[in-house]
Amino acid sequence: MTGSRHLVWFARLDQFDDSREQMETASVVTVDEALRQAVEHHRAGRMAEAERIYRAILEQVPHHPDANHNLGLIAVHFGKAEPALPYLRAAVAARPGAAAFHAGLANALMVLGRVDEAESCHRQALAIDPDLPDANVALGHVEQNRGRTDEAVALYRRAIAVRPDFAEPLMFLGIIHQDRGELDEAIALYRRAIAAAPGFTLAHYNLGLALHAQNRLDEAIDALRRAVELKPDFAEALNLMGGTLWALGRYRDSIDCYDRILEFRPDFAKGYHNKGNSLRDMGRPEEALACFQRALDIDPNLAEPLNSMGRTLEDLGRLDDALDCYRRAAALRPDLSETRNNMGNVLMGTGRYDEAVIHYLDAVDLNLKSASAHRNLLSAILFHPGWTLERRYAEHRRFEDLHARPHYPSTVSFANPPDPDRRLRVGYLSSDFRGHSVARNLLPLVHAHDRGRVELFFYANVNRPDAQTLEFQGLADGWRSVVGHDDRQIAEVMRADSIDILVVLAGRFDNNRPLVAAYRPAPVQISFHDPATSGLEVMDAIITDPVLTPRHGRERFAERPIRLPSFYLHAPIDNAPPVTPPPMLRNGYPTLGSFNSPAKLSRDTLVLWAEVMRRLPTARLALKYRNLMSTPSIGARIIAIMAEHGVEAERIELLGSVDGVAEHLALYDRIDVALDPFPFNGSTTTFEALWMGVPVVTLPGEAMLGRWTASILTPLKLTGLIAASSAGYVDICERLCADSDGLTALRSGLRDRIVASPLCDAKAKARHMERIYRALWRRWCATRNRRP
Repeated sequence: MTGSRHLVWFARLDQFDDSREQMETASVVTVDEALRQAVEHHRAGRMAEAERIYRAILEQVPHHPDANHNLGLIAVHFGKAEPALPYLRAAVAARPGAAAFHAGLANALMVLGRVDEAESCHRQALAIDPDLPDANVALGHVEQNRGRTDEAVALYRRAIAVRPDFAEPLMFLGIIHQDRGELDEAIALYRRAIAAAPGFTLAHYNLGLALHAQNRLDEAIDALRRAVELKPDFAEALNLMGGTLWALGRYRDSIDCYDRILEFRPDFAKGYHNKGNSLRDMGRPEEALACFQRALDIDPNLAEPLNSMGRTLEDLGRLDDALDCYRRAAALRPDLSETRNNMGNVLMGTGRYDEAVIHYLDAVDLNLKSASAHRNLLSAILFHPGWTLERRYAEHRRFEDLHARPHYPSTVSFANPPDPDRRLRVGYLSSDFRGHSVARNLLPLVHAHDRGRVELFFYANVNRPDAQTLEFQGLADGWRSVVGHDDRQIAEVMRADSIDILVVLAGRFDNNRPLVAAYRPAPVQISFHDPATSGLEVMDAIITDPVLTPRHGRERFAERPIRLPSFYLHAPIDNAPPVTPPPMLRNGYPTLGSFNSPAKLSRDTLVLWAEVMRRLPTARLALKYRNLMSTPSIGARIIAIMAEHGVEAERIELLGSVDGVAEHLALYDRIDVALDPFPFNGSTTTFEALWMGVPVVTLPGEAMLGRWTASILTPLKLTGLIAASSAGYVDICERLCADSDGLTALRSGLRDRIVASPLCDAKAKARHMERIYRALWRRWCATRNRRP
């Protein structure tokens, strides 16, 4: 969400010097009494009465210092700083030794923006009285605005030493500490300012800002709510409160904040932008797009609404339009890491790896603290065939050095009882406890866990819960929504829950949080459903199998690979259509197909598929992934590469519809043989094709990510679909398409074969996982005092 900046309202001096000068003749008593009455009115806020008496005094004594000074203060109070100057200068001229008079003149000059003159007057005031609180604060504010914070701190501290309950310097000092990243000190100062002046609106606002920066979001909302109570039209406070509610996943409440702003600030572009973000996360993309456009109508030079518009267009599958938004944003703000990251995401989605990786690298270089951009880079290099195993591993370790190692505890101790045989508390951490492939893989395992051996806690970074979220929640011994929590806070929650085994799911993808492990919240930490190393030495193990990571393979891991007999697990798909005979029997030609993401369709993959198509001159190729194949740039890339290698566009069908699960699976009725991409294989796509009776031909690579389909085929005893070379891949496809009877028999029996295989044996998988958990736990119990 759009950030907020510090706001400072500088209070005018409300001190009035009622000291008396010796007057001449009999008029002394009359003027003195009149001045006393005027000052009483002035202090009581009865400005008109005070002004009338001051003017009467000046008619009698034109150079009266107190009357001139106080009349000048009244003029400033009513926004008439320029007319106030003659009175304030007259007061200084009549009594040059009065520090408060110099300070009053300085304040008027400050209101007029004549900072240098104001500074000179403040310094004259302090030369007379070094402890004058208001002058110290005012001069401190000048120094602070000039970036000379050390000088400002000294001045504020001098004012506070004289008046310990002086709210303004306490708040200004807090702002300096906050700007320095010293948030605890800033929060303590803001609280002191509020204790001294409970109605000090800006102190409440800045407290909310500091608490938000510490990710203490509920406390931040309380502070911001108080600021808004004091000033209902405080747009910046409402905007920040909306952003804080958004971070907590309270989208409707955040929209209420933005709507309140827009009632009195209809030209507040940030309000429209942030409202759009909330609408997007509520699944209302068209309304979100309208808000982003309204923000741009107000201020066409804002890059942030263009970024948000691009992300929403991505959600809708309009990747080319999204890329156009990001390019416009980059033209406005070439230094914005977020834009480069977003451009990388779209380019990855269209299979343009070289460009995507360049943008991700730029995003990381622009903001070395952006773990999100770096995680996306770690994903992208898995797809990129040009990155060697060694280079990939090095980049993962660079991720550790930049984002994880700074948080590694030097020492760590746990209160977990080191009993090797007790019931274990396992914590699963994910953003995918929802309608997602990882959830579909995990749910059978969760159902099958022996709850006498393990109790299950779930740490869910799920912004939009759904039916699968509720299913996980119903199976949980402990359910923790960690939306709005930072990594440290999540780790603290886990420690408070005494988690024994932390399982980080698919850490590099989506909104997952692998860096929670950097804080070492659990004695044993495991990476699961990640197709490569996390790069983190605090991750004790990565779950794999003998096909995914053969022993003595060249791929390197920061973790210890622990091999299940077979990795993949999926429940039978209950609502799937029935398996049908091969469509080649009715069409008279074979149809090859892939329903994998365009991001997986590397150039090498498409070139090999073109070779298959040349070997099978009557064959057709059907491609689908959600609605993305209808994206012009994606289709053009695929058709161009295939055309380079002799395959006409008429033989390629790009399916662009978005369907429900049953409708999606029914499309396999059109496919005879499924083609697996590389270097990043299919996984869920492979299982679904097999479930629908469609054999999947794969060419394994050296790395785990390129062996997923082989890992699924091996326990099905379908190793004949695993090619040893590109030529072998083509031969397998040709052989399958030449044997319609064999293909029919294979197709009709595949579903039963899957049901009877380890792929659907949740109980066996659960026992294997529990044995792994137990072995790692016993190892920790035996070595607990050796290292963190």
